[in-house]
Amino acid sequence: MARPTGPAFTVGHDDGRWLFRAPDGSPFLSVGVVHADDTNLRYPHNIGIYRQRYGGSRRRWLSEGLVPEMTSWGFNTLGWTSEYVSGTGLATDGGVVDLGHSEGLPPDDLAAAGIPYTLSLRVAEIEHWNGVPAYRDPRTPAFAEWCDHLARTLCRPDDPRLLGYFLVDVPCWERHPTGAGHPPEDLPEIAEAYYRVATEAIRRYDPHHLILGDRYGTRTGVPDAVLDAMAPYVDVLSVQTFPGPDPARLDAALALIERWHRRTGRPVLIADTGNWCPTVMNPGRTGSARDQRERGAGYVASAEAFAARPWCLGWHWCSWLENPHRGFGLKDPWDEPYQDLTDAVTETNRRLVASSHRT
Repeated sequence: MARPTGPAFTVGHDDGRWLFRAPDGSPFLSVGVVHADDTNLRYPHNIGIYRQRYGGSRRRWLSEGLVPEMTSWGFNTLGWTSEYVSGTGLATDGGVVDLGHSEGLPPDDLAAAGIPYTLSLRVAEIEHWNGVPAYRDPRTPAFAEWCDHLARTLCRPDDPRLLGYFLVDVPCWERHPTGAGHPPEDLPEIAEAYYRVATEAIRRYDPHHLILGDRYGTRTGVPDAVLDAMAPYVDVLSVQTFPGPDPARLDAALALIERWHRRTGRPVLIADTGNWCPTVMNPGRTGSARDQRERGAGYVASAEAFAARPWCLGWHWCSWLENPHRGFGLKDPWDEPYQDLTDAVTETNRRLVASSHRT
């Protein structure tokens, strides 16, 4: 795919390393926050804090809370803002999640935040976490019409702060846990139509900005046929990975991502990654760190491993503020930082971003 031209971020390959470049040409390591949504401060347990601190205003929360705080911790990008709101995924007791995510922050509010941001176009409902997926045929006129609607509604061709466009969150391209899926024998043709039609719609309304593609999951995986279909149409390979505290699992995830990178030739954005530990609101959150200090150590290890890969354009951390469903964040449910975590995050972000700017 040709590199975008105009007032936009680009990707390039310089001296053996892939880089985002800002519209002014400077190197840009995208260190972002995922799931930053003010609705997490509108629960009964914290709506009073939202009203007292931010006057119940999303714009005030963005300008007086989120942006100054996240940038002070060394983050520079608003990543995927859609928030998980229902259930706990595909439950083992037979329960399922239907939609499960919010629409995310409105594009006008994201653009007004004053820092680089991303947008998402949910062109299909084939997420791994979606208990009622809809495997529509992307070769039909209806799919093209839907993509065109999304693109002409959401694209912002003249905004120099827009990093690019995501498509679908953790798409399940192989057989879905519910049993749904595209016919395996048709998968190469279906995937080619999906990426071609979706990206043609975006380019129709925005010839400049990067297409960040689906956010593949390392646990869910993606067939080689889909990677091959994606590569001609997408600028960046976006991946999410949650390997936990075991260094061997992080190494295995990075090895898998590198294989995907080599197959597609696309640089990688770690579009969603994080860790967790038991908290006051979520005492049953086990299987990762034991406490916030250990979460901080995990952040350092992951960020350094990502930054050491020449194909990595940056990483986006999950998430901003803990809620009852997702269960982990940089801040607790009452809008206070987890200091042991954020101190480690701040030092690491500043160090690694400064190093990337010397490239």
